[in-house]
Amino acid sequence: MSVSMEWIIRKVEEHAPPQAALPWDNQGFLVGEELKEVKRLLVALDCTDDVVDEAAIINADAILTHHPIIMSPVKDITSRTNLGRRLIKLIRAGISVYCAHTSLDMASCGTNDWLASYFDLVGLKPLMPLDSEEPGLGRAGLLPEPIKLKDLAALASKRLDADAVRFVGNPEAIVRKMGLCAGGASGSRYFREAKRQGCDVYMTGDIKYHEAQGALEIGLNLIDATHYASEAAMVLKMKSFLLEQARKEGAAFEIIASKSKGQVFFAAGEAK
Repeated sequence: MSVSMEWIIRKVEEHAPPQAALPWDNQGFLVGEELKEVKRLLVALDCTDDVVDEAAIINADAILTHHPIIMSPVKDITSRTNLGRRLIKLIRAGISVYCAHTSLDMASCGTNDWLASYFDLVGLKPLMPLDSEEPGLGRAGLLPEPIKLKDLAALASKRLDADAVRFVGNPEAIVRKMGLCAGGASGSRYFREAKRQGCDVYMTGDIKYHEAQGALEIGLNLIDATHYASEAAMVLKMKSFLLEQARKEGAAFEIIASKSKGQVFFAAGEAK
């Protein structure tokens, strides 16, 4: 059987309930027709111009992303803006867009569990628990064995395929317990909670200079793995999830992982 956009939305929301999304988020079904038949779905981290062009080239009927294509209120949709041109292109091509953002960050087997799996953390607990059935933002757990901060940063670079990983703290410091949050959860409240839970190191993306100073002041080491690299697993993980759901129900449609690499930060001379 074929599937509709409504089927895809339902399966994604069963995995990552939208009610768990943060209040400021504009995730969800943002472009297109809910009853549209989907024969080919493209999965990407962002709905950039490159991704929209890729979807058009492969004749995709829909795009599933992590980051919302529309975040702030839109007063007009015209060819005068990048977003306007992108939305016009999507609508003309009949391509629908669904974005699972902070709901997927909150979910069990979501972005934070996927990030934690790269480091084989054990005894995982939510870093920022919620008063709901969803685990909450971030994770904290024990590394398989103690490791130097500099070596953990190098391991992150290798396993996340990210050459722009940075760290804050004594390179020789031994770390055992790790806190993390996929994306850009670099506010001081995350640092304080990681420290409160006994984490030796906290990893996220988008860490600012003065935030790093504040973390050092409370005795917390940091790893900035970049926003992109900490969430990039979403593409293949959601592809696998939807393929499994389709197999269970005998659905017949194609799911393609985007070839577009959304990383915008690279180490000098080492861009891939």
